[in-house]
Amino acid sequence: MTAIAVIGTGYWGRNHVRVFKELLDEGVITDLKLCDVSEERVKELAASFNVKYTIDYQEILNDDSFDAVSIVTPSGMHYEMAKNAIESGKSVLVEKPITMTSEEAEKLVKVTEAKDGILMVGHIFRHHSAVKELKKRIERGDFGEIINMFCNRLSFRVPRPDMGVLHALGIHEMDLFCYLLGKKYPDEIYTHNEQHFFPNIEETAMIILKFAGGINCYAFESWMSPVSEKKRDLVVTGTKMSARMDYLKPQELQIFDSAILPKKTAKSAAGSSSDFEIEHEGSYTIPIEYREPLKEELKHFISCAQNHTQPLSDMYSGKRAVEMVEVAFESARTGKKILLKDKNLK
Repeated sequence: MTAIAVIGTGYWGRNHVRVFKELLDEGVITDLKLCDVSEERVKELAASFNVKYTIDYQEILNDDSFDAVSIVTPSGMHYEMAKNAIESGKSVLVEKPITMTSEEAEKLVKVTEAKDGILMVGHIFRHHSAVKELKKRIERGDFGEIINMFCNRLSFRVPRPDMGVLHALGIHEMDLFCYLLGKKYPDEIYTHNEQHFFPNIEETAMIILKFAGGINCYAFESWMSPVSEKKRDLVVTGTKMSARMDYLKPQELQIFDSAILPKKTAKSAAGSSSDFEIEHEGSYTIPIEYREPLKEELKHFISCAQNHTQPLSDMYSGKRAVEMVEVAFESARTGKKILLKDKNLK
């Protein structure tokens, strides 16, 4: 069995606490303790869930009765806290991004390898039921050859002063495009972003990832969308069929039996639109059993900690996601596409 400590009890940390308390009540974990530098906040939260707390995370690291920690602190603290936790012998789940720089990510990976530790990154959408169903159908060839993917992740909010949409939102898409296609990296990244409120904090970004075989993946990330409600969708287009999923509706996946096919009677050597026809056999929705993505993620972390197995969203995928964000920043700064073969990434 596993005893868990949650370090960081802000907005997202509270969600970790809620789910871990459910798992404690279900007997999946044996103990739960909270840690935050704000005693007022952590004391109130600990009281509401009837669990223990501390304001000193070194107390957690020195306590051998807790064998795993969930780090949900501000991103700039991830490297130091995760490194110390790994060195103290804990299994670690750290929220995304794994670190704020690829240099820190590389160091953290080496520390974890040296300790033969477990380090998982909170790329939550890998644990989304509709994403799992989508990946299964891509791998078995339901869609034929993948032509493109595109995602919109839009809302209207005051930009975060600590990071822009590339770290906060776009990192999800870059990780998921690679995950769904079974690739470590794209071949190319091109990015354009905008910043109007805080220096070096982009509130809108368009990201294009190009993969081998001519597969283009597009992500539009923005906190500046006052004319639409919160939007989180992903479309996959294939030569046989296509799919759309709404992250806000985890219980369904829409399938479209549509394709553009060459006419059997087409004879034009040069090729024209008249040589092709649209085949559309309608669409249908696949119902998916609801499983809260965060709970699935945390249960997976517990299993990995107990069995000493590599997580689905492991430290290597976390490092690659940060590297891709840095390449995206370089592209936005230079206005050019960046070839990842020139970056010596692995």
